[in-house]
Amino acid sequence: MLRFALLILCVAAAALALPAELPLLPGAVPAASTSKYLPFREISNGRIISGSPASRGQFPWQAGLYLTLTTGGTSFCGGALISSTWILTAAHCVQGVTAVTAYLGVTSLSDTSRVTAQASRAVVHPSYSSTTLANDIALLQLSTSVSSSSYISTIPLATSTLGTGVSVTVSGWGRTSDSSSSISQTLNYVGLTTISNTVCGQTYSNIQSGIVCCTGTTIQSTCNGDSGGPLITGSGSSAVHVGIVSFGHIAGCAKGYPSAYTRTAAYRSWISSNAGV
Repeated sequence: MLRFALLILCVAAAALALPAELPLLPGAVPAASTSKYLPFREISNGRIISGSPASRGQFPWQAGLYLTLTTGGTSFCGGALISSTWILTAAHCVQGVTAVTAYLGVTSLSDTSRVTAQASRAVVHPSYSSTTLANDIALLQLSTSVSSSSYISTIPLATSTLGTGVSVTVSGWGRTSDSSSSISQTLNYVGLTTISNTVCGQTYSNIQSGIVCCTGTTIQSTCNGDSGGPLITGSGSSAVHVGIVSFGHIAGCAKGYPSAYTRTAAYRSWISSNAGV
C-alpha cells in the first residue's frame, strides 16, 4: 500500500510539474518581469504609427527578427545589418530568447524570396538594465555570412552625436495602430524629429546621454514589434544608423509622447570592440 501511495504521489507530482524552459541563446540574458517603460518588442503589441509602406530595397539593411523564447513562445523585433555577419539590435530583444531567425532582403514577411539567417550568439551590453532600459543595445552574430544584393546591404554607423531638430527616419514591421492585434506583414517607415534630452526628460525620468528621443507630427511614432530597428539620417547610400528603437510611454504608442532610442554614436567603441565594425 505504501509503495502504491508513493507511486501515486510521484505520478501526481510529474503531472503538476511545469515544463522546463528552453536554454538561452549563447550570450542572451534571462527574461525580465518588469520594466519602468514600454519596451517595443511584444509580437502582439508593436507598430510604426501613421507611417508609409516601404518599397523593396528602400531599407536594405533592415532585418526582421523572429524570436523563440525560453518559455516556448515567440516574439518579434527589428535590427540592422552592420556587416555580413552582425546585426545591431536592442538588448531587451534578446531577453529570454533561445533562438533568433533573421529575415533580410524583403519588405513583406511572407515574401518567399527572403534571405534567412540564424543567430549563433548574442552580445549584450554589460551595463544593460532591464528595469530602466539604459544601455539597451545588443549584437547578434549570424551563423552564416550574408551576401550583399540589390535588396541587402549594410548600413554605416554614426560616429558623432546627433543634435536636436534633426529629421530622422525609423522603419519596422510593428503594429500600425494601438488596436492592432499583431505586427504588420509589410515594412513601414515614418519621419520623426529629434528633441533634446532635457525636453524628453519631462516625460521620462531616466534619459541619459546614451539615449536620443524623437517626436512626430500628430501621433507618428514607433511601438512594440519595432524594437531593435534602425533610426537613420539620410537615405539610400547616404543613410547613417543613428539610433536603435528602445522604448515609449507606458500609456501607449499613439498618445503623442516621445519615443526613445539608444544613441548609436555613444556605443561606437563598444560595437567596434565586439563586432569589429
